[in-house]
Amino acid sequence: MYQPRHPILMKEYSNQEIVVCWQPEKCIHSRECIKGLPQVFNHNRKPWIDMKGASSEEIMRVIDLCPSGALSYRKADSSEPSSVKIKVLKNGPLLVEGDCLLVDRDGKDESVKGPFALCRCGGSKNKPFCDGSHAKIDFDDLMPEAEKQ
Repeated sequence: MYQPRHPILMKEYSNQEIVVCWQPEKCIHSRECIKGLPQVFNHNRKPWIDMKGASSEEIMRVIDLCPSGALSYRKADSSEPSSVKIKVLKNGPLLVEGDCLLVDRDGKDESVKGPFALCRCGGSKNKPFCDGSHAKIDFDDLMPEAEKQ
């Protein structure tokens, strides 16, 4: 049975220019961050994000590669509201870009910082968020449900 997690854990790391937000429950462990900037993102170190390891531009570039939205950033002096964009990824999740209000199945509001991925295949153990199960179950968004059985 689905057990909503309230609130979603988020940790922030900052330098003078940007604030990096990390939401571990969203992570699908693609390792784009670690491969892209190991001097900044290192799970064997505490804290695992070292904001002094690279320039803000390099950090933002790598965070933009995060497919799940577990990592995001904002300008340190930014207070302007963001717009929300939702992309349907082929044979994968819905990718939500921008901060939004997510209403859980019990009607409770949960403020969520984007980007993040929502499950479309039904296989995630972290619903409503994607955990990468679509790849394990060979989810095909074009195949009719009747043919999958």
